[in-house]
Amino acid sequence: MLRVSNSRVRVLALKKAEDTDEVIVRLVELDGRPANNVRLVFPSSVIAAREVNGQEQPLGRATIVGGQLVASFTKYQPRTFALKLGGPPNKLSAPRSESLSLPYELAVATVDGEKSVKGFDGAGSSLPSEMLPTALDYGGIQFRLAPSGENKPNAVVPRGQSIALPQGMGRVYILAAATSDDQKAKFKIGEQVFDLSIPSWGGFIGQWDNRLWKQTEVQVPPRQPPAGTPPDIVAQLQLPRTRIDVYGEMVGITPGFIKRTPIAWFASHHHNSNGTNEAYSYSYLFAYAIDVPLGERALTLPTNDKIRILAITASNERAEVTPAQPLYDTLER
Repeated sequence: MLRVSNSRVRVLALKKAEDTDEVIVRLVELDGRPANNVRLVFPSSVIAAREVNGQEQPLGRATIVGGQLVASFTKYQPRTFALKLGGPPNKLSAPRSESLSLPYELAVATVDGEKSVKGFDGAGSSLPSEMLPTALDYGGIQFRLAPSGENKPNAVVPRGQSIALPQGMGRVYILAAATSDDQKAKFKIGEQVFDLSIPSWGGFIGQWDNRLWKQTEVQVPPRQPPAGTPPDIVAQLQLPRTRIDVYGEMVGITPGFIKRTPIAWFASHHHNSNGTNEAYSYSYLFAYAIDVPLGERALTLPTNDKIRILAITASNERAEVTPAQPLYDTLER
């Protein structure tokens, strides 16, 4: 992704700019010595560059030589640059995809203030319709979602239904989530069975180790007034004994975890049965890819009433692409 010509200059950050399509790279000199004519090399040429500060506000011009960023550093100096990269020398054709028609039966999204009896989880909690798109781009393909809100059905509860596949498609993408705990599901194409784990639509998708504490209940006596306090004031101060919880002893650790199913969409909240926003109760939809065996023309859904499927898209992709390495902690022990 990036090569630096001087080992005494470290890359602190590499990210997309907040407000533009530029690439932000932040560097620092490590050893307390000047580093001159340091070159940054990307897979494609740098065609424009400027220096910015830590808030990505402009500071000045930057130097490009032969498609590479060239910069010098004083001792321990941090510098940040906003770069525009040229196009790649070769391009792959975008995959051709087609949204599949689904027998929608359940309304799993509500607008603000809309009451719901079933919702996504069967108890009235729902996806926020105002944040749910009608088209969702994912990895070069597009999911088409049914209109939501006002009790419009926009999800399928899998009960073994057969979904027809277009001819010549090599992969099927499924947009789904489970109502509560993570669910095991068996999708089938022809005679081949695909075992998938469908995570819950809410809760945590990752967590560090979490300490467990022993809980002790104690009673605090009422506050005693100073001598000579008038009786009416004493009566007000003689509060009942109050129970409080004291956490003082760690008794164990719940191990950290990361759910690896790709997230296709998320929202910062969900709606309860009254249509009220439940802040910080995140909503998730996950994407699953299944390779279609040659010649097969139907996808059989699992039988599990705790799974909600919102869209299925078929694609003409066939080549398998595998990540070179994870871009997040795997929490391996």
